Amino acid sequence: MNITAIQTGVVRVKPLFIKGSVGVGGMLPFLVKLHSEREFIDIPIYAWAIEHAEGVIIVDTGDSSASVSDFVTATRYVIAPEEEIGPQLAARGIKQTDIAKVVLTHIHGDHVRGLKHFQNAPIYLRDAEYTDARTLLNRAITPLPAGLSPTLFSLLPEPLGPFAQSYPLTRDGTVIAVPTPGHTPGHISVVVRDGDLSYFLSGDITYTEAALLDQALQGPTRAPKQQVETLRKTLDFVQSSPTIYLPSHDPQSAARLAVRQLTHPHPAAGTMPSRPR
Repeated sequence: MNITAIQTGVVRVKPLFIKGSVGVGGMLPFLVKLHSEREFIDIPIYAWAIEHAEGVIIVDTGDSSASVSDFVTATRYVIAPEEEIGPQLAARGIKQTDIAKVVLTHIHGDHVRGLKHFQNAPIYLRDAEYTDARTLLNRAITPLPAGLSPTLFSLLPEPLGPFAQSYPLTRDGTVIAVPTPGHTPGHISVVVRDGDLSYFLSGDITYTEAALLDQALQGPTRAPKQQVETLRKTLDFVQSSPTIYLPSHDPQSAARLAVRQLTHPHPAAGTMPSRPR
């Protein structure tokens, strides 16, 4: 099995965005304070292609070159047309007919705006995430992609390590969704098991590997109490078996994947690099 990191440009965020909403008293104060900062930090936007015997499985779709800025979160997007996931898959020789399914960790724009490149593939989404995303407030802040008609799945009472529930995304059970709520209430991560090795495609649980090891709450957190539990369970998972932890916005994710660098149970140094503006 082969997993490829596909970087669909960068998102420019404020330093406070990385530090997160919990430390400033909640989501509303967080959003207000974001607009008072002037500095920006560039972080990558990763999607993932899993080449499996049942076909290519895409986890998240990255962003679109049409995205410019998001006023609510004071973020900016820098994405060239050739950086979108469609052209990148084509350059790697992956055709639309090779795609077995697309799995979304959650429905934020930088994870779903690449869906336009997958018109004929089934889109798998956790039912709880879809229900939450369709509320009036969330639709006003983060509109659903036009024409989205996902295949909804419910988690099953089948444990995977510290996770009490899971959902098999392949018949052989090597690609599995696990619940990782916090960033959004219905957020999932995707675990790929290749022999004794696991790849943990973590979406936005954290923005760096170091934050997981430090159990640090990063980014906007819709469900803080659940996020604390998610961090604990995820750390338990990576400590209990050989695992490569791959957040969607970690500047080091692609490098760790390339050399199969395991996530070790001790704090790691590292900061978000800034790119010239």
